[in-house]
Amino acid sequence: MCLILDTNRYGDFLNPENQDMKPVRDWMNAKNGKMVYSSIGKIKKELRQSRKMNDKFKEYRRAGKIISYPRQAIAEEKTNLPSHKSDDPDVLALARVSEVTLLVTDDRDLQADFERIIPGGRIYKTKDDADFLSRDLCP
Repeated sequence: MCLILDTNRYGDFLNPENQDMKPVRDWMNAKNGKMVYSSIGKIKKELRQSRKMNDKFKEYRRAGKIISYPRQAIAEEKTNLPSHKSDDPDVLALARVSEVTLLVTDDRDLQADFERIIPGGRIYKTKDDADFLSRDLCP
């Protein structure tokens, strides 16, 4: 199983008091959950700005829970994206290249674009969406 964790949820993900992200943390820490990532553009910049999340990524990378996609592949896919409203074409291109259909975000423009552009795209918003984590969504 794989997901994309949008940078706007890093703080929630790292906050042990945040109950909406608890299923995601539990899934990543105790089950076979994985994240996809690419060190490109806004994704890379915002990860660098969060030392704690950067450390968490390093931990997950060592545990084999991060699947990295080449920047070049994401950059090429960005040129093939249909029009979109959000300012996260890197996330949309990463989803298309990785074929991952689960996104954790609270960015409404990105949610709408993801559901429109990614076939079968699902958005994890709150703990009510925890059942998304039990499905095999990793290609």
